[in-house]
Amino acid sequence: MVDPTYRHSLTALRAALGGLSAVEYLNQVNRRHQALGFGAMAIRREKVIRWESGASTPQLSAQLAMADLHGVPEDAVYDLGWPSWLLLAFPADRALLRAPWNLDGTLGSLPGPAQARPSDRRQSPWAAGSTLDAIVGEWSVALSEPIRVIRAGRGRVTRDMIGTFTEPLFRIGRLDDVLGGEMTRRIALANFEVLSSIARDAAYDDATGRCLFSALGEAARICGWLFFDSGLHSAAQSYYVTALRASAMAGDAMAGANALAFMAIQAYSEGDADDAVKLVSVALDRCEGRATPRLRAMLYSRRARAHSRTSHGLTACLRDLDEARRQYALGPHDDDPAWLYWMTESELEMLAASSALSLGRPHEALDSFDAALRKGHSAEDFPRDHAIYLIRIAHAHLLAGEVERACHTATQALTLSRGLRSERVRSDLTRLAMALAGHRSCQAAREFFDFYGTADPAITIS
Repeated sequence: MVDPTYRHSLTALRAALGGLSAVEYLNQVNRRHQALGFGAMAIRREKVIRWESGASTPQLSAQLAMADLHGVPEDAVYDLGWPSWLLLAFPADRALLRAPWNLDGTLGSLPGPAQARPSDRRQSPWAAGSTLDAIVGEWSVALSEPIRVIRAGRGRVTRDMIGTFTEPLFRIGRLDDVLGGEMTRRIALANFEVLSSIARDAAYDDATGRCLFSALGEAARICGWLFFDSGLHSAAQSYYVTALRASAMAGDAMAGANALAFMAIQAYSEGDADDAVKLVSVALDRCEGRATPRLRAMLYSRRARAHSRTSHGLTACLRDLDEARRQYALGPHDDDPAWLYWMTESELEMLAASSALSLGRPHEALDSFDAALRKGHSAEDFPRDHAIYLIRIAHAHLLAGEVERACHTATQALTLSRGLRSERVRSDLTRLAMALAGHRSCQAAREFFDFYGTADPAITIS
């Protein structure tokens, strides 16, 4: 049986309460509403549907009654706003947000098995704006105050033991490149959960503990990325924040910066691009003087991509792309992190192309896509990413008025997508098909839609 997913935190919350219907839930809220002196509420199923679709926001009195029902402090309703305050109704989310940034707090906030958590199947992130700012601020403070990572548990763990779990992390990343997040997630979660158990239960000294939390942070970052690729954005954010916490325990600013860069992808894809700009800016600040040129190139190119999704980011985007290219030209270093294997010159040009497309410059986007292919971008090594880039190339051709080329490229993307299990690919293909729908008078478009209709059911949208 396929686990259900939830488009809104309130839907997941009703599921966590035993699958309450909209009316059953409103009846509970209404009792609190009256007990708080606000009077009776209208009980209509459509009200909850509108809240969960984003079509309307509950009145303040209704939100206060809901907060009272779920044990959420009243001040959180004012401080976090709707729907961000709902995260405090989920114990796991509350721990991630409110637990101290020390060893005990980090261990207590580690995500449990995903299948046991309705909140992990939400399709929207739970933190944005001031909530994200607070998380990143706590990370920065914790990183500035070195923490002793010592634990007296059952059985002493050594650095060699930890190495047996860190070695597979690279292979998991490569599996994701080829298969997509949905097929790779179980392997990554199993690795993360073993490392979590060791962190909770084993004995380790400070040096070993830092090594352990460095591995745990990368394992969490990978899980976050795989949940993101699967379209489960609440879970992705939970693991990204866990990666930040682990990097603070390890005293590893560069690993934390990497987690922030991946959080930025989620922010500009699913939330607010200005949040993404801030996330990468903090990463650059915290890595000042320590990051290798290759890591700085990655961060500047990621911030450029975030700028391209804002309403005011043209100049900043171009400036950051120039700096990314300058840093990359300084060459590799022996101490480049292993997790940065994907940052190549061709990937940098792909990011430049995607940024140009977001800025409404399709011809520049096509030039950069061509440059990336000339610099060695490999469809065999990165088929999932190549499918996404083909979709973007098709969009660029369409914006440039080249409908036939757009349709032929779209067909290539659809062909490559067979065998991939990636919600990002599916949703991007759906948006491309919608953009091409108005061009069915073109023979190439008709051929694309004929093929689209016979594609793998996993990527077919009726």
